[in-house]
Amino acid sequence: MSQADNNKVVFEGEDGNAGYASPALDMIATAFLLALSVLVLVASLRLPVPGNLATAPGLLPFLTAGSLAVMAVLLGISATVRRREGAALWDDEPRDRSEDMHAIVLVVAVAVYIGALQGLAFQYYFNIGTVPMVLSAFEPVTIVALAAIIHIFWRGPLWITALVSIGWTLTLSLVFQKVFNIPLPGGF
Repeated sequence: MSQADNNKVVFEGEDGNAGYASPALDMIATAFLLALSVLVLVASLRLPVPGNLATAPGLLPFLTAGSLAVMAVLLGISATVRRREGAALWDDEPRDRSEDMHAIVLVVAVAVYIGALQGLAFQYYFNIGTVPMVLSAFEPVTIVALAAIIHIFWRGPLWITALVSIGWTLTLSLVFQKVFNIPLPGGF
C-alpha cells in the first residue's frame, strides 16, 4: 500500500510498477480458481467425520477453498469492472520472461520440497514439560524450503527470512498438532 498525494491509500501489489494483469488473464485465473475451489469443497465434504465438526479432516480444506472461491469471485469482479472502464482485454506489451523464470523456479522448489518430505521422513517424540510433541521432517524441510523461496523472491535481510521461516513453520506445526490433532507430512 502507498499513499497518493491526496492521502488516499492505493494498492500497489508486490511491484508498484507492475500494474494489473489484463482482464482476460484475470478471468482465466478466476475460472481456474473457482473450479479448483469447487473441487476441494466437494472433496472435503465427502471426507468422513470421525468425531465432531471441530475434528473433521475436511474442515480446514473446506474453509480454505471457500475463502479462495470468494477471492476468485472478487478477482473476476475486478476484471469485469476494469474491462467496462475501457481496459484492453489483452496486454499489448511483450511478456517479461523473468517472471516466467520465477514461476518455473517456484514450481521446481515446491516439487523438491514435496520430494524431500517423502524422502527424508522421520519422527522424533519428545516432551516440552508435560506436553508431548512430535518433530518430523515437516519442520526442518519446511524451514529450509520456505527460507529459500523467500530469499529467492525477496532479497531482504537473511535474519528476517530465517525468523519468518522458523516462526511460521513452528506455528503451523503447533496448530496442526495441538489444535487440529492432524499429523503433518514428513512422518511415517
